[in-house]
Amino acid sequence: MEELKQLESDLGYVREVVRKSEHDRSPAVVYLLWAAITLAGFAVVDFAPKRGGFFWLVAGPMGGLISARLGRRQSVRRGQVRREEGIRWGLHWGGMMAAILLAVPLAVTGVIQARGFGNVILLVVALTYFLAGVHLERPLAWIGALIAVGYIALFFIPAYGWTFVGVLVAAALAATPMIGGRESAAPAN
Repeated sequence: MEELKQLESDLGYVREVVRKSEHDRSPAVVYLLWAAITLAGFAVVDFAPKRGGFFWLVAGPMGGLISARLGRRQSVRRGQVRREEGIRWGLHWGGMMAAILLAVPLAVTGVIQARGFGNVILLVVALTYFLAGVHLERPLAWIGALIAVGYIALFFIPAYGWTFVGVLVAAALAATPMIGGRESAAPAN
C-alpha cells in the first residue's frame, strides 16, 4: 500500500513537470525589460533622433543577451533546460538583428531615405515578433500585430509618433505577463 502511495506521488510530480513544460514561457522580467527598452528607444527617435541608432546598436544586443541569460536561469530553476530551444530562440532573434544590420547599407548609400529607415526596421521587428508568436511563444504574435499597427500609425501621426507607438508597445509588453495566467518569474540566484 505504501508503494502505491509513493507511485501515485511520483506520477503526480511527473504530471506537474509535464504540465509546466507545456506552458513554459519567457520570464515576466524579460517582457518588462523590453517594455523599458522600447519606451526609451522609441522616445529617443522623436527627441534625439541622431542618438537613436546608437541607442539601438547598444540596447538591442545587450537586451538580447540579458533576455537569454534570464531565460536560461528560469529554465535551470525549473529543471527544464532544452538546448535546442535556446538555440532556436537565439537564431530567431539573431536573425532579426542580422537583417537589421544588413539593412543599414540601404540608408547609408541612399537607396532609402534615412527618414524612412526606422520604419523599415519597425516592419522587420513587427514581422519578427509575429513569427516568434507563431513558432515560439504565442503572446508575441499579438505584440507583433500591434507593432504592425504602430508601423501604419506612423504614416498618420504628424508629431511624436514614435513616442506614441513606443508607449503603446511598451504597455502591451508590460501587460503580457499578467495576461493568460503567466506565472511570476523572478530570476533564481
